[in-house]
Amino acid sequence: MIKKKGNTLMKKFFLIFCIMLNQSFADTRDVDFYEPNLSNKYQGRLLSTTEFYPIETMKKLCKPFTGIDTAQIRCRKQGKENTVICDYKCSLHWMVN
Repeated sequence: MIKKKGNTLMKKFFLIFCIMLNQSFADTRDVDFYEPNLSNKYQGRLLSTTEFYPIETMKKLCKPFTGIDTAQIRCRKQGKENTVICDYKCSLHWMVN
């Protein structure tokens, strides 16, 4: 009985380990890319293949919302390619609850 419980526990541990490992290697390409608006609290996610820090594009997308909050920009390189994913917030994000 103890051996059977040990096997079950080991299987659960292995399953949790595999899920965590899969998440650590998960590719961000499957995420949605979106433009800022009221329903998403003036946040956006941008994919860039030409620039590492596409600030001009983000400024353009945030122009209707009083500009971009540069302290809220997070860009990360995606894989070995020259692809960058940037999460950003427009200046009005702090006004939305």
